[in-house]
Amino acid sequence: MRSLEAETMETDLLHSCNVCDGNSLDLIDSDSNIAQCRTCGYVFDNPRPTLGELITFYSRKEKYDSWLKELGPRDRLWKRRLKKLQPTRKPGSLLDVGAGIGQFLFTAQSSYREVYGTEVSASAVAIAKQKYGLDLFHGSVEELAKRGKRFSNITLFHVLEHVPDPRAMLKTCHSLLEDDGCLVIAVPNEITSLRGFKKRLFGKIKKESRSGLLGLPRLTLDGSIDEIHLSHFTPSVLRRLVEATGFSVLVNTLDPYYVATGSARVKADVFYYACLAMRLIFRVNVYDAILMIARKEATSQVGLKAS
Repeated sequence: MRSLEAETMETDLLHSCNVCDGNSLDLIDSDSNIAQCRTCGYVFDNPRPTLGELITFYSRKEKYDSWLKELGPRDRLWKRRLKKLQPTRKPGSLLDVGAGIGQFLFTAQSSYREVYGTEVSASAVAIAKQKYGLDLFHGSVEELAKRGKRFSNITLFHVLEHVPDPRAMLKTCHSLLEDDGCLVIAVPNEITSLRGFKKRLFGKIKKESRSGLLGLPRLTLDGSIDEIHLSHFTPSVLRRLVEATGFSVLVNTLDPYYVATGSARVKADVFYYACLAMRLIFRVNVYDAILMIARKEATSQVGLKAS
């Protein structure tokens, strides 16, 4: 057991890749403890906080205060996302993993027969109950899987980058989905985005102490970092992971994640649609976030592929 902040934070150290099981890992940014798998290209923090540390961090009572102050902009965000899901969604139920305060599930109720959510943060579960009348499952999706229920659709909005083992989570989602069920994943695009490039460039010029060569911060739980990202996906690595866990990718596009208002919202809209045009024309995603929609193939089809 090693520690980034030896006095305050317990960590895990990976010796093999959590995406492909490869054991050729390179430390590519020692300032921020960023490693990369030489086999599949997966970029991740190593060492990183333990699962227990992460749950404690996201269960702070004040963690979702900013969300509650942005309900209007976030309502528009969830409606944008929900609209992008309509063409591929499977009629039936929805499970939102890492549901936060439940605002997406509340918005999505009219589009699905039933909605369910999981959340490890006790404070978020309480807010979801009080504000939206939602009874979220307080725990991990792996714990929910033990109950045997299956779902038509599963969404993972900016969850996969936080979990210690993204491949294990996708395998669990695969087991929870009905045949032909739909899986939706949104994650940051920190490595190949234009803003990521700008951050790396200016970080080198300014020699910022909190960012390393990739423009990524050294993880700490002291409150100076709002989000703890253990994985830093690129569109190609995420696609390989999704396909390796039994899904067929239907959509590989941009996630309109922004909650800006006023003139900042206009700028955010322009930037999003400009990046979307680049994605359509040049087939590259240089935006800040990735949205991937995949389908679980029928068990018989998976069996044919394996044989």
